[in-house]
Amino acid sequence: MTEIFAKIKNEYKNILSQSENVVDDFDVNVNNINEIEFSLCYKPDDDEWFKIKMFSKKKYFIEQCTDNFSSASINQIDNDDYTDISCIIISQDSNSTKKKYFQRITPRCFVDQTVLFLVGDPKVVKNKKQIEINRKSDAVYLADTDTLYFKKIATIKEIFPGIEEIEREATQDEQNAFLENACISISALKKTSIGVQNRHRIANMEKEYNALSDEKKEKLITEAKKKTGVNFKDGCFVIKSETDLKKVLYALHQRYYDADCYEEKRLANSIMVIK
Repeated sequence: MTEIFAKIKNEYKNILSQSENVVDDFDVNVNNINEIEFSLCYKPDDDEWFKIKMFSKKKYFIEQCTDNFSSASINQIDNDDYTDISCIIISQDSNSTKKKYFQRITPRCFVDQTVLFLVGDPKVVKNKKQIEINRKSDAVYLADTDTLYFKKIATIKEIFPGIEEIEREATQDEQNAFLENACISISALKKTSIGVQNRHRIANMEKEYNALSDEKKEKLITEAKKKTGVNFKDGCFVIKSETDLKKVLYALHQRYYDADCYEEKRLANSIMVIK
């Protein structure tokens, strides 16, 4: 049994129910899915998904993930509602358990095109008011293991309000404390106007950096001077822009490295800690 629901503004409504599956079964073992604990530094490959275990205990868990949520408990969608859909949920049976597939709906998901229909007698069909269902969902919730799988926080934060807290930004105090390090000189950049991405980077690395010994910090700064391309004067990186700050943060996080055999200098935009 498959049920499809839609989120219209702040309300979920029923679209349809049918016996056939709509999306391919998400099976961690069969599909050889590599499960990864969420990390702001890491970008998952096609066969990798971030996971949040014990999801029902999180404050951003939504009731639409529960078994009690069904077409019997909500209103039927109206024709005037379709353009306001922001998310669809596909609830699908698999081996006696329910799996919930979530897809964020944006304007590009609405399909309005003319196609050549090749089943039976060929004919041209003008399709309107269609929503494309992606082969890969934006998030999948498995009730039997109480685990949410996803690729990007930015994509699912409208579906699970509050989940963006795991992609934490540095507070103003944390940011100020980090930027007051002796090796950093903020020039034309105001501390109160640091962009979101750099605040994420500061939050992600400031505890690690502050935990280093003075000797290791000195070694790190010596290495960073050679790699950032940012002006270094009187023992400080002179930061004049967001780009300068990003380069220094990358260097202090040791994202720049030398591939000796290939004689290349590289930047790692994705990092996984191997234990």
